[in-house]
Amino acid sequence: MAPPTSIAVLPFLDLSAQQDQAYFCEGTTEEIINALTRVEGLLVTSRTSSFYFKGQNLPLQEIGEALNVASILEGSIRFADNQIRLTAQLIDVATDQHLFSEVFDRPLQDIFALQDEISLLIADRLREHFGHLEIADQLFVAPPVPVAVYQEYLEARYRILNMNPADLEAGLAATLELIDRYPQFTQAYLAAHLAYTIQGTIGYLPAADAFRKGQHYLDQAVQQAPDLPECQLQLSHIAFLQHWDLRAAYQHLQRLKASRPLTEYFQSMASLLVAEGQFSAAMNYIEEGLQLDPFSNINFHLKGFIHYCQENYNPAIRCFRRSLELNPHFIGSRLYLGQALILDGKPQQALAYFEALEEDPNDLLRHGGITLAKAALGERRAAESGMEKIIKATTVEGLAERALNFLILVQTALGDTASAIGTMKKAVSARFPMVVYFFVEPLLQSLREEVEFEEARLKIIGTRTVYKAPKKYQQSLFTPKALEDHRQQLLQLMDTEHPFLNPKLTLRELAQRLGLSANQLSQLLNESIGKNFAAFVNTYRLAAFKAKAADPHLHHYSILGLALESGFNSKTVFNAYFKKRMGLTPSAYCKSIGRK
Repeated sequence: MAPPTSIAVLPFLDLSAQQDQAYFCEGTTEEIINALTRVEGLLVTSRTSSFYFKGQNLPLQEIGEALNVASILEGSIRFADNQIRLTAQLIDVATDQHLFSEVFDRPLQDIFALQDEISLLIADRLREHFGHLEIADQLFVAPPVPVAVYQEYLEARYRILNMNPADLEAGLAATLELIDRYPQFTQAYLAAHLAYTIQGTIGYLPAADAFRKGQHYLDQAVQQAPDLPECQLQLSHIAFLQHWDLRAAYQHLQRLKASRPLTEYFQSMASLLVAEGQFSAAMNYIEEGLQLDPFSNINFHLKGFIHYCQENYNPAIRCFRRSLELNPHFIGSRLYLGQALILDGKPQQALAYFEALEEDPNDLLRHGGITLAKAALGERRAAESGMEKIIKATTVEGLAERALNFLILVQTALGDTASAIGTMKKAVSARFPMVVYFFVEPLLQSLREEVEFEEARLKIIGTRTVYKAPKKYQQSLFTPKALEDHRQQLLQLMDTEHPFLNPKLTLRELAQRLGLSANQLSQLLNESIGKNFAAFVNTYRLAAFKAKAADPHLHHYSILGLALESGFNSKTVFNAYFKKRMGLTPSAYCKSIGRK
């Protein structure tokens, strides 16, 4: 069952006459997603999974079930001259009920304010219908550039995310040109880093060269705006994988979460925790990550890796296969799928798997995997022959880390403990990032009793005292006495002034009448009344309807007329709520009380 305060924002459709504003529509969608992630307690599906359904004409209920969300926002944008018309509908997945449907006509220059307005409206409606959420006064932070420049940035990033060679090259060129014109535009540096990362990962550029070029732009972004969530994420990676400072890595991630939790936050927390051997906590984080991003191959890979480190090889294999279904080229899942097969007692199957991979002259995956499988099969001569190429690769830039990793695995599989410890020392001395996972690697289990192996673990990982689980509950905004006083004031207002008769009543409006903030009223309803805003108000509307239905002086009113007079704003909402609460239809109820 989907968590009640969960939402997916589907890509806004481009209804412009020229159909040339997809970049703007998708950029606006992503900004709304990012803004909503600032609402504490709201689960927002990531861009990756929301955009998975782009161009698929599927029923919203089917999409909602696939993403495991309670509500979906969909919409469209139309450009005319320098004006935009943005249409947005927020839909309850379970009932197909529209929680709101609005049309916004604005000058293009007002797009930043509009994104904030829509994000706040969505958060308010979700809070009213599904439960308490703490919502700030502003959710969208406008970038420090003119709207026209922002449009150029969105178009460049859109092309980068298309991930084909021509678009990547064009998007990167446009981003670098933006950096020349606006050197303080931090998001442009992050987009350039993203472009180089994609080029190196996919293989459009030599990985080492691409990552080195991209690092320059990431460094510039971090220097300009270290508090940006994206920058705090990168700083946590640097602290963890380069400096082996887990405490600092956790601190960066907590700063990230306090600002705006990216999906990568959960992935990074899981990665840190699994390196410490805290597998249950790591699994909790990756399950949260999967809730937000159920079509992320990285999430499935990390879930598989946690199972793998716990020696649960069957579920690990299933997760690695799912990761590869979503991204067939992801080298991490390719590697660990083969290793999991070996540890699951299927070395012959692992050998066949590695042999079926394509040979890549810039990587050792196929050759290293075959050599490791041969060692696991006890074919010592073949494994030693395979190690010759691996040993040579330890001196090749870009291959050295993978080569040392395979070398220690093969040496351990052959029972050559002294050589394996020597190889580990070389990897530690070179400060290769993969070293942090040696100490939870099941293939290296036989090394865990070695003094030098334990000394290396303590040097790199330390004792497992860094991480502390965060508190789940925040302090109440009220003292017990204040909570009761405000509850009585609320009930008196409802009984005497009947604000529920206004079909457009919002939580913010009711809060103003009580002299409270919207966050305070939301928590008051949640803690003292035990209902969300919509359920609370509709309880009064239902009582009003029943009283009117029983009044013989109002028998000339239709059932729908009575419902509208009682404050309900539509027939659909009224019928659904009435049947849910009363267990029968409004017409059946009216017959039961003798209303003709």
